[in-house]
Amino acid sequence: METSGQGENTKDSGAVASHSGNGSRLTAALGSHSRQTASKATGPRTAAGKRRSRYNALKSGLFAKGLLLRNESRAEYDSLLSGLQEHFRPQGKVETALVENLAVILWRKRRLFQAERAQVEEAVEFKTSDSTSAQMLEAWDLSRAGETSGGMLRHTSNCFVIQEAIEILKVARLKLEKCGFEKDEELRFLRKLYGLDHDGDVPVSLFRMYVVYSKLATNPPREGETFTSPDQLKKEMLEMLDEEIRALTFRQKRSLAIHELRGEFQNTAALIPSQGDLDRVIRYEAHLSREFDRTISQLERLQKIRLGQPTPPTLRVDISRE
Repeated sequence: METSGQGENTKDSGAVASHSGNGSRLTAALGSHSRQTASKATGPRTAAGKRRSRYNALKSGLFAKGLLLRNESRAEYDSLLSGLQEHFRPQGKVETALVENLAVILWRKRRLFQAERAQVEEAVEFKTSDSTSAQMLEAWDLSRAGETSGGMLRHTSNCFVIQEAIEILKVARLKLEKCGFEKDEELRFLRKLYGLDHDGDVPVSLFRMYVVYSKLATNPPREGETFTSPDQLKKEMLEMLDEEIRALTFRQKRSLAIHELRGEFQNTAALIPSQGDLDRVIRYEAHLSREFDRTISQLERLQKIRLGQPTPPTLRVDISRE
């Protein structure tokens, strides 16, 4: 006859057995799922693939946070660092730190080349525009100075000065054609273009011809003098103004061609940085190259020691001033 306690024990044992059976089935199901998931995995399976993916989870290293600028790619730096890790396969913190130092040196060298390229491109791209801006500023100043600078046409190497002179002559021609000789206005224009001699006299130029023709047209001839009508004088003066405008237009084209050719030469010369900038680049590049060679030597020496390979003796050079 079964007692009450024995019945309870029998029920408990059955429950435990049932729970144990369910646990075994769950474990088996999880194991089957894990095997199926593993069979679908796309990770590397060959030895070479595993070696290549060895540093896939590599972080940016000890120096990346303080090294990278805001516009620099962390992914590119990580790629550089992982490539060096794969090549040297460092063991331990010291070798790892040396490899990271190599990445830093190469990254700084990369930045140096980018800075040098930007410096050259800036010089090439803006050399012509800077020269043009300087000539435009000169033309502005000469136009305001006018007579006091010896006349604007004293500076005929500046195509912008010539262009403004042409515009002034066109205005003077239009006024002469419509209104005839009006000494004050036209003479002021011409004095701005041609200036005056050191003794204050009108220089030999279109300016002098205009002064002479203006006097003949506005003053009646004396008795016995040959008379030329004002209309004929105006016609001849207009022809002289046209000839001067054509001459200045030709000079402007020639000046512009020279300016463009000089710009091409300046752009070519700008491909080499200035002496001061070049010395700075060379010194910095030499410094980085020395640091790279020194770090490589340290890393290779440590790895040979770790692998039990012979290392070259350390050279010590003592320099005496005696």
